[in-house]
Amino acid sequence: MNRDARAPLVLIPGLLCNEVLWEPQRIGLRGRADIWIPDLSRDASLPEAVERMLADVPFERFALAGLSMGGYLAALAALQAPHRVQRLALLNTRAHAQETEAGRLRRTAQIELARRDFAALVEQLLPALLRPQALRDETLAQVVRDMSLSLGAEVFIRQQEANMNRPPIAHRLAHIACPTWVIGGDQDAIAPQESQHALARAIAGSHPCMLRDCGHLSTLEHPGVVTRLLGQWLDSPSLPSRLYQGATP
Repeated sequence: MNRDARAPLVLIPGLLCNEVLWEPQRIGLRGRADIWIPDLSRDASLPEAVERMLADVPFERFALAGLSMGGYLAALAALQAPHRVQRLALLNTRAHAQETEAGRLRRTAQIELARRDFAALVEQLLPALLRPQALRDETLAQVVRDMSLSLGAEVFIRQQEANMNRPPIAHRLAHIACPTWVIGGDQDAIAPQESQHALARAIAGSHPCMLRDCGHLSTLEHPGVVTRLLGQWLDSPSLPSRLYQGATP
């Protein structure tokens, strides 16, 4: 990609996340890309979220990155509109199969807690979202806490119900044909390394970029490294020259 050209770039947030999740990358890549971040707070299903995103995105063709639930939506969009998605980055996500009974029970319990005490639910989620060392960073933890609280219980419940009813796409991932990077964290409690490698194996020509000392919210835990990786991804015709990137606190 010509470094003088601004790339159309869509960044999709994850569960209970908004544009704050991508703020370091929005700032770091603003000279390189025209960035658009969809609002996922209103949709009752994940396919509905993809339909609305594809209808609203201000670019005909674009690079697409998503984190966690946003990664599922990004993969679904690449399958649904392959003529529009030029390249794909899947961050801290996994090959999604149909919801398991254990997963459904966990999400149901979280929904019940959110209805009773949403602030308590957010505190319960934090240790899964940030690795232990990052969780001890009060400033970072507060950013994540404030982002989640700003969206509220109704959005969380709607997104979790949508997740429980998501259509499985693991068997379709082989049909993704655009250049794809899978970026994850070695301390991700939600999308472990093994699941991220399985995701990369399912998409022909893709490889994982694993960040050391990194949990689930890689864009906030190691913003500089992720921003550099996404810059390389925008420039590269296919795969990164170094598949494993080290991250320092």
